[in-house]
Amino acid sequence: MSDAPGRFHDETTKADPAALHRDLFTGPPWVWGLIAEAGTQPIGYALMLPTAQVQHARRGIDLHHLYVGSDWRGKGVGRALMTNVETHARTLHCSYVTIGTDPQNISAQVAYESLGYTRRTPGPRFSKKF
Repeated sequence: MSDAPGRFHDETTKADPAALHRDLFTGPPWVWGLIAEAGTQPIGYALMLPTAQVQHARRGIDLHHLYVGSDWRGKGVGRALMTNVETHARTLHCSYVTIGTDPQNISAQVAYESLGYTRRTPGPRFSKKF
């Protein structure tokens, strides 16, 4: 299921069980995860990363992935995952959650807005691969 967002965006994914285990279960965790299940079947997940605004003494969570299986969309699974993301953030004394979406993923943008999230004007971001 972890490669589903890549397929959705027509990207080649490199997610594998060893990397997911490393990031989720070795100490300290690099990523926090939540899994939604129907019985014992996974039907969705959320992956979160820590972030901060040090200059304002604020902790935050960046929602890196939210995925709900196509058969379960529109049934409250994403809303339940988001409620748990926010609960996790509050447990960690965070004061905000950030979410990035693909510019063409209008349904996700509408869903996040329906949960009270507001769009921010993107600032310049820079990265370097090594």
